[in-house]
Amino acid sequence: MNKGLTQEQLEEKADLGTNYVYKLENQSTNVKVKTLEKVMKALEVDFEEFFDISLVEKNEDLSELLVQIKELSSGQQDRVIKALSTLVGEIKGEK
Repeated sequence: MNKGLTQEQLEEKADLGTNYVYKLENQSTNVKVKTLEKVMKALEVDFEEFFDISLVEKNEDLSELLVQIKELSSGQQDRVIKALSTLVGEIKGEK
């Protein structure tokens, strides 16, 4: 997704710390649900657009997983996001 903002502009719009967007892009920080909400608001996109849900519509398992995650508390969602980020990073590194 490209909204024409620099990292610094997005950090300012979303009220994030310096270099936070860089860390997000490089998966070197754990992101909280509230932070994702700030980023989506700053980018003026909804959940579906941010996560490209059009891809999810083609995968029933992924759709069901997102439904289950939405039903969790904020703290539980944070744990799931952290676990999935770690798992995806490990899988990408397997090549």
